[in-house]
Amino acid sequence: MNMQTFSFLAPQVVFGVKSAENISEHITRMGAKHVLLVSDRGLEKAGLVDQLRAWIGKANVTITTYTDIEPEPSVDNVRACVNFARQAGCSLVVGMGGGSAMDSAKVVATLLGNNGDIMDYLGQNKVPLKGVPTILLPTTAGTGSEIGRGALFYVPERHSKEAVFSSHMLTDLALIDPVLALSAPASVTASSGLDALCHAIESYTGRAANPLSMPFAELGIKWIGKYLAPAVADGSNLEAREGMALGCLYASIALANANTHAVHALAYPLQGKNRIVHGKANSVLLPYVLKALAPSLPEKFANIASWMNLAQGVSLVEGINRLSEQIGIPAKMSVMGVTASQLEDLTQEAVQIRRLLDNCPVLLDGLQIQAIYQDAL
Repeated sequence: MNMQTFSFLAPQVVFGVKSAENISEHITRMGAKHVLLVSDRGLEKAGLVDQLRAWIGKANVTITTYTDIEPEPSVDNVRACVNFARQAGCSLVVGMGGGSAMDSAKVVATLLGNNGDIMDYLGQNKVPLKGVPTILLPTTAGTGSEIGRGALFYVPERHSKEAVFSSHMLTDLALIDPVLALSAPASVTASSGLDALCHAIESYTGRAANPLSMPFAELGIKWIGKYLAPAVADGSNLEAREGMALGCLYASIALANANTHAVHALAYPLQGKNRIVHGKANSVLLPYVLKALAPSLPEKFANIASWMNLAQGVSLVEGINRLSEQIGIPAKMSVMGVTASQLEDLTQEAVQIRRLLDNCPVLLDGLQIQAIYQDAL
């Protein structure tokens, strides 16, 4: 047997309906005295921030709240939160929300334990020390930020989305309670859920796929394939929410250990130049990237189609297209404001994202990438 060398990382995970209600027990165990709760205005208006504050308060700690995290936050937005946190002097950061809030919480915690500015740490493995502890609570089943080591932000001066990526940002506890997703709108459920499916498919088909990551990818595909459409159709369906939360967890573990590839690489320029949110950018591109890769991966694509329980004779690409239409994902980038005149610039940016493209099972060149964009336009 000639098996590649691989590593496997995952944080402590607590999963279950109403598990968030016991967050105070974890805070007490971690010995924190002052908690910074990072979230967003939408969850504050929905009452989830006040509810979480009440659960945290059972630990008899000081609680400071920051809810000015924007959707797809910029480095300036995170800087403001970091400055706020440094003045407050918090010893634990709790992040609740989608990827934006959780990514921000991870970087805030990191910078509470390291000097400098967020711009100093953009890139891979530039964080020298672990920051203060974190607890992350996702309210969507999608980004997988609660499991991963990366955090993604908009850099205005470069019109780009860039990541801080370090094992020091692995959270101390991912607290996954499907109840927290009950208030997520159908559109968010759809795009974040298809993003999670991207994570599972790309981590299964990528060059870094390994014997530990692939079973998690398979389970992610199975659970998301079964529960995504029901969760979009009825957000109050707790069984569907629980199934999606578990499917996203499986996909996120696979992602954290085998990475994504071409879908995410091509989506990043859409996020930076057109400000299309992460989940929607990945969702619209997924079938077109799969179409380009299909001739090279017949066996793996057949496996994925089987795990998604697609009807006999329905290809994976066709199945993804049907699912996207069913849950309301736009079929073309032009619907999101992308124009033909942008394709060359998008391609030039995408080809530079080697961290992801080098993991693609087919090493795409600029002409192939531009052809995918053209097909998706």
